[in-house]
Amino acid sequence: MQLDDLVHRDPEAIRCPYPIFEQLRRDQPITYHDELGAWVVTRYDDVKAILVDTARFSSRMPTGPQQLGSVLAESMAALAADPSMAEVFEAVMGRRGQAAVLLNADPPEHRRQRVLVNGAFRPMQLRALEPKVQEVATRLLDACCDPARIDSATGRIEVEFVHEFAVGLPMEIIAHALGVDDDDLATFKRWSDDLVMPVGNHAPTVEQTRGYLVSSKEFAEYFSAKLAERRATPTGDLISDVANAELDGEQLSEAEMLGMLQQFLVAGNETTTNLLTNICHRFAIDPAVQAQVRADRSLVEGLVEEALRYEAPVGGLFRQAKDDVEIGGVTIPAGDHVWLLYASANRDDAKFADAATFDPCRGNARDHLAFGHGEHFCIGAGLARAEARIGTNAILDRMDDIRLAEGNTYPCADTFVLRGLQELRVSFVPR
Repeated sequence: MQLDDLVHRDPEAIRCPYPIFEQLRRDQPITYHDELGAWVVTRYDDVKAILVDTARFSSRMPTGPQQLGSVLAESMAALAADPSMAEVFEAVMGRRGQAAVLLNADPPEHRRQRVLVNGAFRPMQLRALEPKVQEVATRLLDACCDPARIDSATGRIEVEFVHEFAVGLPMEIIAHALGVDDDDLATFKRWSDDLVMPVGNHAPTVEQTRGYLVSSKEFAEYFSAKLAERRATPTGDLISDVANAELDGEQLSEAEMLGMLQQFLVAGNETTTNLLTNICHRFAIDPAVQAQVRADRSLVEGLVEEALRYEAPVGGLFRQAKDDVEIGGVTIPAGDHVWLLYASANRDDAKFADAATFDPCRGNARDHLAFGHGEHFCIGAGLARAEARIGTNAILDRMDDIRLAEGNTYPCADTFVLRGLQELRVSFVPR
């Protein structure tokens, strides 16, 4: 497997890119990829150095130059000729060029914007959410452990873990934090999946592009109405915080508000779903780790950090050099993009001893870059950790002797940036 295979979204390369990363760290730790249009940075120290250097690297295009690819343009052109898409195009294109917010904003704008929403992610607020996380996890596992599902011959139950647990837990929690109805969860999940389509997919199909445009329009209409409601009557939720936030005495624009809410919706569920799935998969393929953590629940927090290190849900994001910058002995010309491979940095033996081994007792696991680092460190990291900790304990409470079920094919998301199984079949003895 080569880097080309990953960029071309070969399913095998997406499923296990780590041999590619290992070869790059060894032979070409910083290399330019013509088709990607970016330098690929693979070693821990180099990735971290760029993440903290906001003076010389911009975050304005964190998902990279591939979003401007010709295939996407061709798909857009095909849909523009479709009369049934005229209203969608008018609505979506009218919002193009909106101001950068949070993930794709540079300081000082990023810092000012972040202050507006930091309160919702402070430890006190996260602790207040924990009973809700526990309630949702318990309810989802009640359904998974329904006695009617027990195979009388084996005493075991088989579930498809991703959709029966890992999707529902973070989706319900972010919906609760936003202050929106649980009845709309399926729609939120569709929007989330569609809205991340261009991330790590520089050659989308026409239908993928259609889904992206339709969901963009529906998302904006739904949340514009919610923002108007919360401006008139704040209710103490995240939408109310955004709707009534002010920067330098001025309210955010509608485009900025929608941009923030879109990032919260997507980041609040996609990555945590992948994290929970990776933890369950680890239990199923590594009985020794499962037994070790069952015997000592104090290891759960370390397990979560090691899962983030070992299988980073976001494989890496992009930066753009503002000036000529030398990194790792290589000069990155001004204007060039760099792809910071968190997933490779997290497997760098120079930082993590025996990095290819999963160890829930690893002393420096929390040094991983799965949440980024520095200025743009993930604002929702505390929430993701809480969901993973509570979810993992709930799984161990209710699911004994977790094993892989028959028929797993390990389908992954069609992207070289985000990483996660779309299906995981496991069997267990209910408790």
